[in-house]
Formats: sequence, C-alpha cells, structure tokens
Amino acid sequence: MEQVMGGSDNQRYLGWTLVALSAVAWSTAGYFTRLIEEDVWTILFWRGVFGGLALALMVAVQSRGKVIKAYSGLGGMGLLLALVSGLGMIAFLSSLRLTTVADVYVIYATVPFITAGVAWLILRERTSLIILAASALALAGVVVTLSGARYGGSLLGQFIAFLMTLTMALMTVILRWKRDIPVMPALGLSAWVAAFISFWFCHPFDVSSSDLALLALFGLTQSALGLMLFGMGSRLIPAAEATLITALDVPLAPLWVWLAFGEVPSSYTLAGGTIVLAAVFGHIAIEMRRPQLENLRN
Repeated sequence: MEQVMGGSDNQRYLGWTLVALSAVAWSTAGYFTRLIEEDVWTILFWRGVFGGLALALMVAVQSRGKVIKAYSGLGGMGLLLALVSGLGMIAFLSSLRLTTVADVYVIYATVPFITAGVAWLILRERTSLIILAASALALAGVVVTLSGARYGGSLLGQFIAFLMTLTMALMTVILRWKRDIPVMPALGLSAWVAAFISFWFCHPFDVSSSDLALLALFGLTQSALGLMLFGMGSRLIPAAEATLITALDVPLAPLWVWLAFGEVPSSYTLAGGTIVLAAVFGHIAIEMRRPQLENLRN
C-alpha cells in the first residue's frame, strides 16, 4: 500500500490503536441512551456540554492555563473542523428521527468510500485496493447486521444521513490534511456547537440528578474521549483507513447492550458483526505482514 504523506510503521500502528479505541468509546452510545430517561435532544445537549468541558479542561492542562489563547489560535481551518464535527453530531441525531435506523447505518457504512473520494480531491491521497475491498466487506457486514430491519424511511432523513456521512469524511480529511490544527480545542468547540444547536429543541433543566450524572459520564467517555482519540489517531493513517476502523462500532454497540441488559443479539447481528470484525482485523493483519512479504521479494 502506498503511504502518502509518509509516517513510520510505529506511527501507523499507533493510529490504528487510537482510532480503534475511539470506536470503542463511540460504541457505548446505545448503552448510555438506554440508561438515560431523557429525550434525545436533551441527551445531545448535555453530552455536548460535558464533552466540551472535559476537552476544555484538557486544553487548560495542555496549554498551562492559557485556554483563551488556545481557542483563539484555531484559525479558519480549525473553526471549520469544529463546525463540521458539531453539525455531524446534529445530523446523526436528526437522521435517526426522520428515517429508519437501518437507512442511517447503511448510508453511514459508505463513509470509507466517500472519505477516499474526498481525500483524493483534497490531498491527492490514493486509497489502496486492499482498503477499498475491506471497506466493501465491512459494508456487507452492516447490511447483514440490519437484515430484517425496516428500510425505506423519508427521503429527507436519508439525505441528512448522507450529510452526516459527508461530515465524518470531511472531518477525517481535515485532520489528516491540516496537522497543525490544535485537536482538542477544535473538537472541544465542536461539542459546544452541538450543545448550542440542541439547546433550542429541549428542556435541559428538567433533568433528574441521576440522569445528569449519567449524562456527565456520557459526555466524558463517549464524546470527549472518543473525539480526542479519533482526532489524534486519524492523523497518523490514511483517511479512508481511519473511517474503515470506526466500523468496529457496529459489532461493539450491541455487545454492551447485551452485557448490560441481557438483550441477546440476533443471528443477523452476530453474523454481520463477525464480517465487520473480519474486514477490519483482516485488513490490519495484511498490512502488518506487507513489510515482511516485501523483504522476502527483495
């Protein structure tokens, strides 16, 4: 595989690990939303608030208290990254309200292909056939997982799901392209963007103390930690590869619900999840063996 923009093998392994861990963090969304007895807009508002606060605290530690200077130094591309990421959070929620879950996840499963196209247009970063093949296999796994689910929701909802997928692709490419953007201030600001938009559609202060504690944990782990890990890891690997690895969210999300609530996944979910895992880890195994094979040829 051609590694455009360079990078050592150790950096690539680190990128794989960080992005995979971000997928683990993001996969807990279903678990938290099952525990929290609030409407989705209220959940999104408080998740953004607590996620933004957590990242602001990290920025304060990293910048030695110069928080305002850190945020003011984002520049145009940093602000664009924050806006794109924040709108992606809103689009994800909106798409789930306007169309079926199956529609949303199948559309989102095309993100590696869209990312590959955007990366080529902006960075001239060519995606290897191995990544595209693994992405196609992961897409097939998502389709299998959602077999029997209801499709054919509203066209508006499907369009917003596509916009959400496009924002993920753009966010990944921007992180890969502009490596001088301060990651934590930019992504922390994106959480505030999502919270600000959500505020107008919810009643944020009619929340129980127990739900507020869960929302704080939700914001710290699923939002702040997930964004931070993805922001750091996606800079170290090709853009399409980063979004391929986030497909680990598909088999992991029902796993946490199963362990916490005893909801046994369907045979379709198990089969589809296995295919996704095979696609991601199969790709990684091939790439790890590639240097050895090239040495043997030489």
